[in-house]
Amino acid sequence: MASFHATIPLRWSDLDPQGHVNNVVVLDLAQEARARFMAGGSHPELLLHGSVVVKQRSEFLRPMMLDGGPVEVELSTTSIGAARFIMSYRMVQRGELCVRAATSMCPFDFPHQRVRKLTAGERDALATISAPDEPWSPLPAMRLDEHAVETAFQPRWSDQDRYGHVNNVRTLDWLQEARVEATTAMAPQMARAGMVDAAQRLPGSWVVARQDTEYRHQLRWQSSPYLMRTGVLRVGASSTTLGCAIIDPDDRTAHVRARTVLVHAGANGRPEPLPADVREQLRSYLPTPGDGA
Repeated sequence: MASFHATIPLRWSDLDPQGHVNNVVVLDLAQEARARFMAGGSHPELLLHGSVVVKQRSEFLRPMMLDGGPVEVELSTTSIGAARFIMSYRMVQRGELCVRAATSMCPFDFPHQRVRKLTAGERDALATISAPDEPWSPLPAMRLDEHAVETAFQPRWSDQDRYGHVNNVRTLDWLQEARVEATTAMAPQMARAGMVDAAQRLPGSWVVARQDTEYRHQLRWQSSPYLMRTGVLRVGASSTTLGCAIIDPDDRTAHVRARTVLVHAGANGRPEPLPADVREQLRSYLPTPGDGA
């Protein structure tokens, strides 16, 4: 099985207040590996002229640590269509699989703002690292209704990439910000490490175990905030699944939608049961049966 390998050193700034590499940074490492493959291949136009991420999946199996050495990313192509391809990532540190991810992408004509077909040469280049697809377990359906928490998010100029839109990884940063703000409003005990008002914070940490993101429309920088809607899709014994949408406040268009499995972990990093009061608080934000979209 062919694959592309990239060795990526970590930075101290890659860590979050919980002491491990932040989940958003992990997908930035995947993007870095993808960029290296495209830039060094026979058809760099996929990078130079542009491709857009339309869907992204990630599963976090164990944390990455700063003293654990560089991250080894194994990159493969699992599907090649007329105007879409899927790339798969296996991210290893010290010989242990930490994260697996997949991105569904389309080559994009940015001057004309439209998807284009892959050229024969591009298809051949992607086929050099072809590999079988891996299964993914299903997540609860995305449903947000009046129980969803609405927050405002202010873009920054630096959120954009060379293509003039908000980068797909920076979008995950937006989702993370909305998730932290909304869950703390739902249950103050879910305040995160480093927050000023964290007196009620539960011991341990909250870690992302899985995230599926759908990029429906490009996001642009603007001086006014976007609307973020975050709701609870499922409440389990030690985890909750959240849905979040990034919405244009003027026309109510959902630009990005994501589902995230958030796990309550103890000091040893293992899942711990949600306290009864937190579980009930989260359940009060579940959508009404039959409502939402």
